[in-house]
Amino acid sequence: MKGFGSAVSMFLSLGTIAVASASCDPSTLNTTSYLYDITEETTVFEVARKTNRGVCDIGRHNLMADVTIPPNIGEVFIIPGETCTPDNESCLIKDVGRTRTCIYGGPRLYYTVKGDTYEKIALRLNITTESLSGGQSANETLRVGQFLKVPECSPSQCIIQPYSFEWGVYKDLADMYGTTVGQIMMLSPTYNYSSLAFSNGGTAPPIDLPINCTALSSKITVIS
Repeated sequence: MKGFGSAVSMFLSLGTIAVASASCDPSTLNTTSYLYDITEETTVFEVARKTNRGVCDIGRHNLMADVTIPPNIGEVFIIPGETCTPDNESCLIKDVGRTRTCIYGGPRLYYTVKGDTYEKIALRLNITTESLSGGQSANETLRVGQFLKVPECSPSQCIIQPYSFEWGVYKDLADMYGTTVGQIMMLSPTYNYSSLAFSNGGTAPPIDLPINCTALSSKITVIS
């Protein structure tokens, strides 16, 4: 039933977008971009609602690691111009049924960020929540700034390369390069977003990118 509910929700969402797109007059849109100061506890989804933008559009214009990470007070986002087809779906990690109990190729340690739970982290790593939580509460918010040991599959590997992050969110990179959002986060543990990259004189932030993470044998041992 969970999968059916998700499918219905997505169908209704897509239907709403289609109706909005069909009735949208581009000449009435505010197509300018501007800076938005985070002055209170909020989420990127709430910022998107208040500014009438798509959460994924905001995420990609700010090179976000994951739009589900709540921003901190004092952060500044670029708000892109309005569009007739705001994107609220394509940057979200879909839970399509996780069966793996370890990650391919590492790294070993995950650095917790604001709003993290074992469930959210496991989703970013595409592993079962139980394999990460060790029986602890899946949805209890974890303290920011602690390192969690992530179970690794042996033998397995990733190619790690320096990367200039010029556009998108980490999910785009994960889909393109055969890795997971969580593993990219593990290699650049303090990176969250960058609104400076598109400012005058700004440069794309450098990150380390795990590429083509894969098992090296059909017989896998889990290193806990």
